[in-house]
Amino acid sequence: MTAASKTRAALLGVTLLLGAGCIDDTRLFTQGRLEDPCNNALTVCNTQAGCTIHNESFYAGEFPGGLRFIVRSEGEKNTLTARFLLDDMIFPGTEMLVQVKTPDCGDFTEEHIQNRDLFELSGDDRVLEYILDLPGRGDHLLEVFSDMSATYQMTTTVEAK
Repeated sequence: MTAASKTRAALLGVTLLLGAGCIDDTRLFTQGRLEDPCNNALTVCNTQAGCTIHNESFYAGEFPGGLRFIVRSEGEKNTLTARFLLDDMIFPGTEMLVQVKTPDCGDFTEEHIQNRDLFELSGDDRVLEYILDLPGRGDHLLEVFSDMSATYQMTTTVEAK
């Protein structure tokens, strides 16, 4: 088989997979991560979180409302990327808060969007992305809130700086 034939065969295979519905936006977004239903009660910062979410997991939920998660960091200087793929977009809302506390719960960093159409902000790919500093080693409380009406998949990625 020639190189051109192999390329055509590979493209045909990908086209068939896409056409058959085997790969959709959610599967591409979650990239083989395992879904965590986050239905636990874990204590962090004198409150309760639903689960410890990490680089190999994702959470599927719906707004409006909020949730609390634990995010674990191994190093002293890290970056947290929280990404949301929006589905079933009913009402755009105008507020989104993503806040993460330090392991001692004494400080926090946040992205707080207000007075913006969140569906417009998510663009054609329907993804909202927030990048926050994650200082200190240990368990961090991650709080997410929005007034939009939509379902979503959320992934987090912790990386050393």
